Amino acid sequence: MLFFNYEEYKCIPYILSGLIFILYLFLFLRKGMWLNAFGQKLLINRYSKIPGIYRNILKGMSISVAFCAVSLVVLQPKWQTTQGYYEKEGLEIIFVLDVSISMLAEDVKPNRLQRAKIEIANLVHELEEDRVGIVVFAGRAFSLLPYPTNDYDRVFLRILNMINERYVRFVPYGTNIGNAFILAMDSYSKEHARKVMIFLSDGEEQIITRSQVAEAVKLLLEKKDIAIYVVGLGNPNELSTIPKKDKEGNITGYETTEDGEIIYTKPDPKFLAEIAEIVGGTYQHDATGNELKNIFKQAIEKNKNIVGIKKKNIIKDISHYFLGGALALLALYFIL
Repeated sequence: MLFFNYEEYKCIPYILSGLIFILYLFLFLRKGMWLNAFGQKLLINRYSKIPGIYRNILKGMSISVAFCAVSLVVLQPKWQTTQGYYEKEGLEIIFVLDVSISMLAEDVKPNRLQRAKIEIANLVHELEEDRVGIVVFAGRAFSLLPYPTNDYDRVFLRILNMINERYVRFVPYGTNIGNAFILAMDSYSKEHARKVMIFLSDGEEQIITRSQVAEAVKLLLEKKDIAIYVVGLGNPNELSTIPKKDKEGNITGYETTEDGEIIYTKPDPKFLAEIAEIVGGTYQHDATGNELKNIFKQAIEKNKNIVGIKKKNIIKDISHYFLGGALALLALYFIL
């Protein structure tokens, strides 16, 4: 549907363009009368380039409609369409992110941690009614938000950006998966909403036994309906080093043991798959980081409930179409 921001003035361009057309025809008729007075009008028309009556009518229409189109641009023309869409129930999504030193390995580009952060940010940019939170863990787990939030830009993404290489080297070494699960499940609100946990880790350096993880998580899952998705990250078929970098991002060396031997890291998909099975979740592994986007989207869409159908109005500025039409009509005027 076409409308204008200044709808009350839209009759003025129509009236003025009509007057221009009438004035053009009047001048054409007066020129004809002048030629008749001059004499031999038919002879003049035959050997001159003076347009005939039909060409003059087209020229008059072209110039008047072009003027009308340009005038309507001033009134800011808009085009409104109505689009229906499914309204889906908002989720509570807690991201549980491994920040142990092994996540700095570069078998996934730019490294395991950064790639996970990039894909989390990309997903959050596409969310609308969902609330998100984040728990990080290494030797211990930390909840970086007191409650899930839907303030993506000012809160969640700013906190996500704080998780960098310096943060990784500050937190205690290790990969305390059991502590991370328990803290993440306590991070959900008490509100009625479907709850999703996306757990990202390479699965190395477990400092708590698997039985402890299983029992603690199983007890909590009996009380809360939480869909858990465990995502392994990194190439499980090759050993990778953990580079040290200066402020400019140049590699200055590699992580070593106390004895000076270079540390090599390799993800443990088998362990993560066992944990996923124990907690009743699903497990997927991404060796390159290229599948994270699809894994995240599938997890979200699978848990979305359609609660109704809504319509929204989409308004577009179409001034450029009016200007283009005016230019085309002016070109036609001069061609005729």
